[in-house]
Amino acid sequence: MGLHDGHRQRSKRRYLTLGAEGMEDHQLLELLLFYAIPRQDTNPIAHALLDHFGSLYQVLEAPVEELRKVKGVGEQSALLLSLMNDVARYYQVDRTMREKILPTVQACG
Repeated sequence: MGLHDGHRQRSKRRYLTLGAEGMEDHQLLELLLFYAIPRQDTNPIAHALLDHFGSLYQVLEAPVEELRKVKGVGEQSALLLSLMNDVARYYQVDRTMREKILPTVQACG
């Protein structure tokens, strides 16, 4: 078992129990980074990203090249963070397209 395995398990349990709403921005970033950085403490990197970009949404909207300028963020991490924003956008468009559209006020009733 690695040095950070206990912390990672607690973080995963926190997410499963509380959802994203029950976590702070740096905790969500840290959890995401677990999947790109397997054997390193991702907490300082999460804080560095938030310090550099200002907010979670700005981190997720940042270009890969800008993400890589933050100490500790490599190609894998930058790609994962960038991918999150694109997947979320695609999800929203797909979901909207699949929702049933009611053409009249009567149909809404």
